[in-house]
Amino acid sequence: MDNKPVWRTILSVAFGLFALVRLAMTCNKMSNNSSSSNIYQTQSYQNMTSALEDSKNNYQNNIQDLSNDIFYESYDSISKLGDSEMAIYRIKKVKKDTLLPLDLSAKINIDANSYIQKNFDDSLKLAVKLPDNTSIFMHSYEAKNGDALENLKSLKKKKDIQNISLKLDEPNSKFVSYNYKHNGKKYNGYALISKEDGQYTSIEFENNKLTKDELEMKTFVFLSQLTK
Repeated sequence: MDNKPVWRTILSVAFGLFALVRLAMTCNKMSNNSSSSNIYQTQSYQNMTSALEDSKNNYQNNIQDLSNDIFYESYDSISKLGDSEMAIYRIKKVKKDTLLPLDLSAKINIDANSYIQKNFDDSLKLAVKLPDNTSIFMHSYEAKNGDALENLKSLKKKKDIQNISLKLDEPNSKFVSYNYKHNGKKYNGYALISKEDGQYTSIEFENNKLTKDELEMKTFVFLSQLTK
């Protein structure tokens, strides 16, 4: 059974795109060398170009989907990514303790050797993987559904989060705990969800090695930084 990390399958897509490019170029060259079949070759080239564009769009969509899932994998798995993969998925490694801005006024301190991923065209705006395998996700989105817990379930639908427990219930903010299984391992999670003018922000903390109480304390430490 193939145990490669799922995002490495994207390399086969890249190789497929390369093959299509080469084939399109070959069709184009053939059309130039054979005047008797020029119309046929031109049509063939146009068909191949259309197929190439479709494949490119599928590739970009796959990149986005896999990019959003990478930080659910282990710290060790992420550390094995090559430079090109790090660039594709917009991941950077910090070499020292770093103050990371969440917005114009809030920052959190992350440990040296953590990985950071920033997105600008998706609900997942920021992801952090700490050396102790804790993942931090920051989502920002608009939702017509006014149920914060249902919105969280929707964000985490691939993980099918369970045992959601409401720890804090205020009109514009919720603090909840939950868990889920991924690759046969149980993950504990905590999320702070806030709402302002129809815009939701969710900050989630997840770990499969820390106990629920340990993760809760770690979450409080990070959230306390946001109040300073």
